[in-house]
Amino acid sequence: MSATELAELPTAPTISRSLREAAAYAGQGPFGALRRSLFGATMFEDFAAVITPEHAIAEGVALIVLGGLVDPEVTDQGWPNASWGATQFSQRVGHAHQVVAGWAATHTEQQLAHLLEAAADRAHSLEQQR
Repeated sequence: MSATELAELPTAPTISRSLREAAAYAGQGPFGALRRSLFGATMFEDFAAVITPEHAIAEGVALIVLGGLVDPEVTDQGWPNASWGATQFSQRVGHAHQVVAGWAATHTEQQLAHLLEAAADRAHSLEQQR
């Protein structure tokens, strides 16, 4: 599912909006910030009852967008879309997760906030593509 398709769903969070909001939570690290902005909480027990499959996909797409800014290899197969199978999507998300974790380990909270804002801009551009 692409960022554009997610943005059009009434049950899915908008990736760009979520990434921009995540910048305010950068002190919680990249994954805590994303979960806070996408799910409203960082603890699984707190969001498990309300999360939709679209929210889980949105988290993966957000990680791919974020990771693609750090390492272009994350997006060397393009951006997520309907042609991606579950295996390809999970592999890309896993790679993005590793890249983002490695980057965050050597950068400050303020740098993370800036990266999240840049990712929000990138996601907004992707959401506008038809």
